[in-house]
Amino acid sequence: MIIDTHAHLYYPEIIKNLDEILSRAKDAGVEKIIAPAVDLESSKILIDLSEKHEMIYCAIGIHPCDVNKFELDIFDEIDKLLSHEKIVAVGETGLDYYWDISNIEKQKTFFRLQIDLAKSYKLPVVIHTRNSTQDAIDIINSKYDEDLRGQFHCFSGTESELDQVLNLNNFYISFCGNITYKNFTGNNLILKAPVEKLLSETDSPFLPPVPYRGKKNEPSYIIETLKKISEIKEFDHNSFMKIIYNNAYKIFFN
Repeated sequence: MIIDTHAHLYYPEIIKNLDEILSRAKDAGVEKIIAPAVDLESSKILIDLSEKHEMIYCAIGIHPCDVNKFELDIFDEIDKLLSHEKIVAVGETGLDYYWDISNIEKQKTFFRLQIDLAKSYKLPVVIHTRNSTQDAIDIINSKYDEDLRGQFHCFSGTESELDQVLNLNNFYISFCGNITYKNFTGNNLILKAPVEKLLSETDSPFLPPVPYRGKKNEPSYIIETLKKISEIKEFDHNSFMKIIYNNAYKIFFN
């Protein structure tokens, strides 16, 4: 079985076709889907979807690209939702220096507060890093203790940054469908990352793997990304799948 640890299911065009998308996911062997929110509205939508569909779980929080829409009191509202039984993580949070670098300090403040929420609820934190991996690692280190766990999703850092994440107990990384593209240059990262530190994700509807490039990504396509990772690592595919599943279960469902 497979756990898609990162699929954005709150888009209207996905919700409209959700029954079909979930059916295809089940046929592909996907057992659970964790859907991360980006703001308060998507957090509420995902909680509602998780109540209607057994296989959907959610992470709720404020994405770094959305911090300008809110002030700190938004976390009073997020806090009220975090005890819901289908919430398995805080996020998607983190830092993004690609789209907007005018609000870096506010992004860092929101990230720190969401780490604190994750620790207080004993939940993992789902971390977005775009052109910002080292700063995110530094913030995690400043908040780190053995109770803190998390996922650096769609990892695109350097080998040095990967080493730093691998040195953190209870932290994992995941790769997306872009690893199947001809222009992908990060095979060294995949080779270096121990299987015991990897999670599976699609980042749907983004980054669809080959042969689905050009379409909207969905959880059923996760098979292609996992095949590619096991091929690059020359790791027995069945054994690889079992370890990846156990990793996801350990961080999100234990």
